[in-house]
Amino acid sequence: MAHSASAPAASARAPDLRRGTNVEPVPAEDDAALIRGTLAGRRADFDVLVERYQKMLYNFIYRFVRDHAQAADIEQTTFLQAYTHLAQFSGRSSFKTWLHQIALNQCRQLHRSDYSRLHVPLDETHEESLAAPDAAESTPGLRGLLERLIARLPLRQREVLTLRIFSDLPFKEIARVEGMTENSAKVNYHHAVARLRRWLRESES
Repeated sequence: MAHSASAPAASARAPDLRRGTNVEPVPAEDDAALIRGTLAGRRADFDVLVERYQKMLYNFIYRFVRDHAQAADIEQTTFLQAYTHLAQFSGRSSFKTWLHQIALNQCRQLHRSDYSRLHVPLDETHEESLAAPDAAESTPGLRGLLERLIARLPLRQREVLTLRIFSDLPFKEIARVEGMTENSAKVNYHHAVARLRRWLRESES
């Protein structure tokens, strides 16, 4: 999707980045209409995009940085970058995927500056239970163990696993975010899960 319009001026009123209620997924063409509206100067259209994806994006970021203030800062930076560079969005991936690319780049910068803060917590080792991050709150010992095990995973495997489980991106879109083939995304995901299961069995023996 090509855009002839220029990006909104950086001096314009900043979009409303307050987190609200979760919004049901919408068709990609609906996002495209809101993007066109934003580029045409309708700032309220971008506010709708923010409201639509902010909770999902915040939860994704938090699972890397494990700090609410840092997660909020990265979330806001992600939306501001998306807003100021919106004309560069080509449409080859979904807007949701593009947002995750921006956020992941921010998390990687944090990782490079402070490796010890980069964690991806998991609550189980299969998709159904991993999708519910509160499930292990009653078993803090298991949660802590999983966090330590995840910290041992190669970074790319952690990223793929988080994009798949917590952001519900298909492997095709994960491949776009990570700059790899779809098959490589699947391989990284399954290797990560297999390692976690093996390490958990070893910890129980």
